[in-house]
Amino acid sequence: MRQHSTKKIMTFFHIIWLSLFFTQAVWAQQETLPVKIDFNELKLREKIATRISAGNSPKNPAYSGFNADKVVIEKLIPFQFQGQTFFGVRLKILPIIPEQTHEFLYLFVDRDVNYQFSDIIRIDTGVSEFNPLMVELRRFDLPATGIGQEIFQGSGAYQITFVSDPFCPYCRQVWGYIDQNRNKLKSLKLAHYPIHSTSQIACAVMMFAQKNQLNVFDIVNFSYTRLNSSESPVDILNQYASEFPDLKKLWGADLQKTAEKLQAEYSPMVAKEHTEIRDLGIIGTPITFVDGYMIEGFNVPKFNELIK
Repeated sequence: MRQHSTKKIMTFFHIIWLSLFFTQAVWAQQETLPVKIDFNELKLREKIATRISAGNSPKNPAYSGFNADKVVIEKLIPFQFQGQTFFGVRLKILPIIPEQTHEFLYLFVDRDVNYQFSDIIRIDTGVSEFNPLMVELRRFDLPATGIGQEIFQGSGAYQITFVSDPFCPYCRQVWGYIDQNRNKLKSLKLAHYPIHSTSQIACAVMMFAQKNQLNVFDIVNFSYTRLNSSESPVDILNQYASEFPDLKKLWGADLQKTAEKLQAEYSPMVAKEHTEIRDLGIIGTPITFVDGYMIEGFNVPKFNELIK
């Protein structure tokens, strides 16, 4: 599934995500090792660093100095299959150029760190043996304070954090799915990650609604469904004012002045949230965390697997 994103910093190592998800039956076929087996982490980091350097330095000389210190092992999950030991690994690739941000790389390797495996699939069923590990590798422990602001509380079981841009078409598709499954949610947080320049003022309006305890969910829903993109902040505000009288009453008639005030007050808050999100290695939208498990793009099978 495509996703709307900013420029990737390391196209050489974009991994094809496995499309299947965790099932109890598949997990039962694997034996997760109860204790950590000796694993040469330095060897893996050095080999990955060599690959990154070789793949990128011809186009960017800065990568000629890329070394193992720039490769961080964030998760290491040992497991056995058919008597063989494998490791699922989540690596954080640190930037070598100041304006870049880190990325994540997901691998399955053998115990001796000689081979990388894309998958092991059962011939009779076509089921991936690596899927349960991939799901766990992609689970992030979000900061204790969390990212985003809560816009909905329900009686369901799932906690969702939605990282998005209101004018990203894939974000709008994800929002539609979330709204349709609202009865299953315990909590919904919205984290603003504006990519379109026109999205800045819309994010500011949603933050304004949050601060002033207005009907936040309805305003967010309007932002992701019927709000039309425009290069004019005043046009954006006029759409909100026409739909929500409470906003019009608070803003008054001079929407140009209102736009300036909103941008001055909320742009720094949006920028701060943007930085917190980038620190998680996120550089595109939409990203959805379901109880900490990350879903990229509008991937309906993954949503259906995690939200039942």
